[in-house]
Amino acid sequence: MPETFDYHFLVLAPGLTGPWITQAARQYWLRFQPIVTDDWELISRTPADSRVAVTILARPDSADAFQAEMAAQGTQVMFDVVVAGDLTTMEAALNERTRLGLPFGEPEAQS
Repeated sequence: MPETFDYHFLVLAPGLTGPWITQAARQYWLRFQPIVTDDWELISRTPADSRVAVTILARPDSADAFQAEMAAQGTQVMFDVVVAGDLTTMEAALNERTRLGLPFGEPEAQS
């Protein structure tokens, strides 16, 4: 059975604007309801024993922008980086995950 998480955050890479959330990630957010933030301090303040996932939306030129933040979180945080060159491609990728029930590219846990 796939791992479940206590907290799921959705973060935009630098340079991505509102439509990457309101258009590309709309269905994804409605289905999985991650916490949308750009505040890494919030992510680091989750309880030490909690299971945390961070989905990062990025273009190919910004996919490595979060290396320092990711390293600072340690191994207790699972990172899921979704890379797409344009808004339409990102929307298609996230909508496919939504359709299949795959928030992290693997089957969603059954309740």
